[in-house]
Amino acid sequence: MKKLLSCLLLSVAAISTPIASAQAGTFYVSTSRSQVGVIDDLTGFYTQLASTPRFTDIALDPLDELWGITFSQLYSVNLDAGTYNYVGNLGASLNALGFTDDGALYGSGGSGFYSVDTSSGAASLISSISGFSSSGDIVFDAARNLFWATSSGDSLWSITQDGTATKVGNIGYSAVYGLAFGDNGTLFGYTANGNQLALNLATGAGTFVRQISGLNSGENIWGAASEPDATAPVSTPEPSVLAGFAVIALILGCKASYKLLGINLEN
Repeated sequence: MKKLLSCLLLSVAAISTPIASAQAGTFYVSTSRSQVGVIDDLTGFYTQLASTPRFTDIALDPLDELWGITFSQLYSVNLDAGTYNYVGNLGASLNALGFTDDGALYGSGGSGFYSVDTSSGAASLISSISGFSSSGDIVFDAARNLFWATSSGDSLWSITQDGTATKVGNIGYSAVYGLAFGDNGTLFGYTANGNQLALNLATGAGTFVRQISGLNSGENIWGAASEPDATAPVSTPEPSVLAGFAVIALILGCKASYKLLGINLEN
C-alpha cells in the first residue's frame, strides 16, 4: 500500500508541474502617415515595415502577400523589400479590403460591397446594403464563411460573399477602422487612436484589451490585416478532468512496472 501511495504522490507532482506555453501572432496595420507596420500580438508594439501611399485599408492574401487600397487605387506590397506596386484603378471609392481563404478579394465603400480584380484593380458592385456605411475594414471568417465589417456609427456587421448583410450590434467604441483575427479565433478591432478591442461576435460589443505602443504622436490606425482565416475556439477539458486522466495513466504505469519487477503493491 505504501508503494501505491508513493506512486500516487509522484503522479500528483508530475501533473502539478506548470507547463509554459504561448501562442504568438502578428497583425498588420496601415496608418494615417502613409506607413504599413506590424503589431506584435504578445507585446502590442507597432513596428514600421514600409512607407506606402496612404492606404485606407490593407489585406493579406492566403499566400501572406499584402495588398492595400487608397480610396481609388489598388496596390500590392512587398514587406520584405519595403516596396509597393501599383495595380490599377478601382473605379469606385473603397475604404475596406479583405481576402477570402481561397484568394478572392472583396472590398466595401459607402453602402456598397464589391469584388475586386487583383489583376486590374477593378471593383465590381455585388450589392448595396441598406443601413450600412463602411467605416474602414472587412475581414473574412473562414470558420463561418462570411465577412465581418464595421459601419459608420461603429457597429459590427456580417456580410456573406453574395452581399447579404446583417447588423450584429454596436461596438461601443468610436472610430473602429481596423479588423483582424487572432490565432485563437478572437476578432480584434483597432480604433484610430490605437486601442485594441476584443469584439463579441454575438453582440458586436467591444472590450478594451490594450493600447498599441510604438505609433508616432498623432499617427492613427486606418486599417488592419490578418490571415483570411479564423479558428473556432477549441473546447478544452477542465483541468480536474485532465488531472484525473493523468493520475489513472500514471498509476497503471506504476502497477505495470512493479508487476514486471515482481513487487506486490498490497504490501
